[in-house]
Amino acid sequence: MTEPVSHTAEVRKFLFFKDSRPLGPTIDDKINAAVQEIIHGVSMGFWSVFQFCLPISMIASFRDSPLFDFLSVLLVVVFILAVIGMLTANSKIGPRPYQSGIPRHRTYVSDALGVGMVAVVGCAFALVFDLWRPNGPLSEQNDASNLALLASAFLMLLWSLRSIQERIQWVLDLRAEQGHMLARGTERDEIDPNVEPAWYQRPAK
Repeated sequence: MTEPVSHTAEVRKFLFFKDSRPLGPTIDDKINAAVQEIIHGVSMGFWSVFQFCLPISMIASFRDSPLFDFLSVLLVVVFILAVIGMLTANSKIGPRPYQSGIPRHRTYVSDALGVGMVAVVGCAFALVFDLWRPNGPLSEQNDASNLALLASAFLMLLWSLRSIQERIQWVLDLRAEQGHMLARGTERDEIDPNVEPAWYQRPAK
């Protein structure tokens, strides 16, 4: 069962970012908003794959490998597929006037992954631009920055997968709630002829 959610505007904050769009006034609006958020998660997943390719190609042990030529071609192919997937997903996101209304307690895992990802990206930024120099030669600093970039890409991939899973479960719960509402009709009416029966009660065509 889904939790009762207010239809008034609710500000959802993540670090310094906030989303003050109103919640979907109907279940269909919430489902459409959740689908848009799923597509956004898919786009971020392809972006994380794109991020994987860049630091891997700069790791010294990768360049010294006897399979360097094959791995380079493989990375280029994955890079191109990730870009195509990211652009395709972004083209399908469209306007997002509403929030899906997913409860906050359902997104704790993805929020924690997002905070970890931001922290690792900050470390990678400091290493790449020499704002933080660890004790050791320059080669070790370069390896540390590449590992930080890989870790941020991995956390972003986990975040996108978890976010997609959360929204899919939310859509299923909303569909179940919608089916119960259609099945029982309006309040105080046992049978309402103007209410369409639930999908599982319709005759097979």
